[in-house]
Amino acid sequence: MYINLNDLTPNKVSINLSQYSTIWMGDTGVGKTTTLMKFLKELSPDKEPFFLEFEDRYQNIPGIMAVKIDTMSDFKSVIGQLRNPVFKEKFSCIIVDTLDKYEEFCERYVLENRDAEILKDVGGFGEGSLRFKSALRNIGVIQSLGYTVHSIAQSSHSKDFDTKKESDTLKLNKNTFSYCRESAYLVGYMWKDSKDERYITFKKTDKYPDLKDTFGLPEKINVKELKTVWTKAVQDLGGDFTTKEKTIDKKPVAENFEEVKAKGVELGSLLFSNGHAAEATAVLQKNLGLDDNGNVKMFDSLRDSQIDLTKVIVMELQELVDKFAIK
Repeated sequence: MYINLNDLTPNKVSINLSQYSTIWMGDTGVGKTTTLMKFLKELSPDKEPFFLEFEDRYQNIPGIMAVKIDTMSDFKSVIGQLRNPVFKEKFSCIIVDTLDKYEEFCERYVLENRDAEILKDVGGFGEGSLRFKSALRNIGVIQSLGYTVHSIAQSSHSKDFDTKKESDTLKLNKNTFSYCRESAYLVGYMWKDSKDERYITFKKTDKYPDLKDTFGLPEKINVKELKTVWTKAVQDLGGDFTTKEKTIDKKPVAENFEEVKAKGVELGSLLFSNGHAAEATAVLQKNLGLDDNGNVKMFDSLRDSQIDLTKVIVMELQELVDKFAIK
């Protein structure tokens, strides 16, 4: 239930590539969705990548496992179903297609429900931006369910009139950009040549300022060779500290709220019966506060969604029991 530093071991880098979140950007029509689908199937042949589609372009892709998201209620319904462990065995990962359309989706949801034209018109003190960020974080909810989340994004091409330098960037606002890029291990730009071969680069340059390479990959990679090249890069990076096992545990730890709560009640009773009611009450007041009548809230006010808070209270009560050497 709690972290035990005695179990700490040196970190190992895993060649199980299915656990690393990525963002694939590129021009419209370059084949990002199809190419990413084939690559993800290569990583996990026994499962299907599941695409959350915020536009209709996927409908000409044979065999894709996808659902069109039109409303927030659609999205919440899908997230609710993904909580079922059955789908962890069916889907290898979740893909947001595309990030820029997802961004529009979240912004539209906020504006339509607040009858506003722009986010600045939604309440005061930046309420519009806060509500937009809240909608955006549904990606984090999916990740918290134990799924690796990948994203596809359209690129935006620009040219500086003074320097004449050209660049391709993610077509996203700063909130979406920072939130999604931060959690990704790789952010790549994909293109195709005259022979219809797909290539990808993860090297951040003046031309591609938004890219991200955590593993030291080559500058240009044929997508057909990406798994082999990426695996070798991880092996070179990890050396003796390389493993085939997953090192990123995306499975949420199931804990029994009632058992944790019962432990807290037990510790509180020990403190009360041994003359340390004031100290135990101080822990409850600090963490739970007072009710409408000015009384300190007790354990019966806790809900199962507050299991982390309950665990903190239990740890602090345990520290008191140890401090006073109560058996």
